[in-house]
Amino acid sequence: MATDPKPPRAGSNTDRTERTSERQGDEHRRDDRDRDDWRDDAFDDDGQAAPIQPLTHDDAVSLFGERALRPSRMTPGKVVVAQVAVTLLSAIGWALFGPEAGPYGWSALFGGAVCCVPSAFFAFRLWLARDRASIGGLVIGEAIKVMATVALFVLVVVLYRDLRWVPMLVTFLLALKTYWVALAIR
Repeated sequence: MATDPKPPRAGSNTDRTERTSERQGDEHRRDDRDRDDWRDDAFDDDGQAAPIQPLTHDDAVSLFGERALRPSRMTPGKVVVAQVAVTLLSAIGWALFGPEAGPYGWSALFGGAVCCVPSAFFAFRLWLARDRASIGGLVIGEAIKVMATVALFVLVVVLYRDLRWVPMLVTFLLALKTYWVALAIR
C-alpha cells in the first residue's frame, strides 16, 4: 500500500533548507540588480568614484525655474514678527468674542507665546551663527526649541489657573503654521 509522503512540518530541517535556498536566490538576484543599477553608474573602469558634476546656472534654471534661485525675502526674524502679530490678533479675537474675555484672551496670548518665544530664541541663535552656520548647530537649536516649547507649555498649565485649553491650543497652532505662510510668500 502506497502512502503519500507527508509535507514537511513547519520548522523542520527540510522546510528551513527550502526557505534558506529561496532567500539566497533572492539575495543573488538583488545583488545583480544593485550591481547593474548602482555600481556601474557610480564608478568608472578603474573602480574609482566618478566625479560629481555640479549644475550650471542655466541647468538649474531649466530644472527649477528662475524664481527658485532667488534668495528668500522671508527671514527668521520676519517669521517671528509674523508669529507675534498672529498671536496678538488671535488673543484680541478670543478676548472680544470669547465667553469670558479675560481667561480666553490670556490663554490665547500664552498659547501664542509658547510658540513665539522658542522661535525668537532660535532666530537669534541663527543670527549669531550667520558666519559659521552648520547642520549640527541647526539640530541643536531645533532640539532646544522643542524642549523650550514643552517647558513653556508645562509652565502655562501649572501657573495659570484660569487656563482655557481651546484658545491656547488654537492660537499656538495658528502661530506655528505661520511658517507655511512664510514659505508661500518667499
